[in-house]
Amino acid sequence: MGIPAKKISNHHHGRQPGSLDHSELLRARIANLSEHFIDVLRKKDAENINLLLTLPDDQFWSEIKGRANHIEIVEMNTPEKKEHQEFVNNRNAFLAHLGKYGGVYKSSMVADILGISRPTVNKYGEQSKLIVLNWGNENLYPVFQFSIEDNNGAKGLLKGLPEILACLKNVSSVRKCNFFTRRIDTLDKALDKPTTALEILRKGASAEEIRQLARLAGIFGTPDAA
Repeated sequence: MGIPAKKISNHHHGRQPGSLDHSELLRARIANLSEHFIDVLRKKDAENINLLLTLPDDQFWSEIKGRANHIEIVEMNTPEKKEHQEFVNNRNAFLAHLGKYGGVYKSSMVADILGISRPTVNKYGEQSKLIVLNWGNENLYPVFQFSIEDNNGAKGLLKGLPEILACLKNVSSVRKCNFFTRRIDTLDKALDKPTTALEILRKGASAEEIRQLARLAGIFGTPDAA
């Protein structure tokens, strides 16, 4: 555990320098360990200290040591823990980002919007007919891919979405979302101003615009997309 030993006075009971025997070194080491364990428990497990005092002597020391070591292992910062925490933070940040575009639905709501069963919703996700985010024990579906409006929707989906998703092959769900929300500067001709695939679809894309977005989806993530 690497607990630094404290200095021991050479004047204990009037002993001369160099005359400290092993029993005193042992006593000092035990005192040093005790102070360390008590300090850990006081800071991280103070509510259980009183319970420790009720233990018989043969359990008392081992329980103190065990609790303190457990706390230190749990609290220890490691490269692996840092990497995992960054992964969780990035996932949460991405979910918050999707909130700007309507958030996410669970399978039950998607089934109601599309008028299909939940198993069929799951099948659509597996077949890349929908963007699905595998989030722990549940599947989440970005809201932006659905529409019940006449001007930009078709059968509950944003008009043009199926054609575009069919071209986004071997692309993660996160990157699929990025394709729809990232800024683009041009289609086959210069745009009046930078926009996104999602904005084009939401305003009611023409067949030609859908064709061009599908073309961009087909080269998304390749050198040709630059």
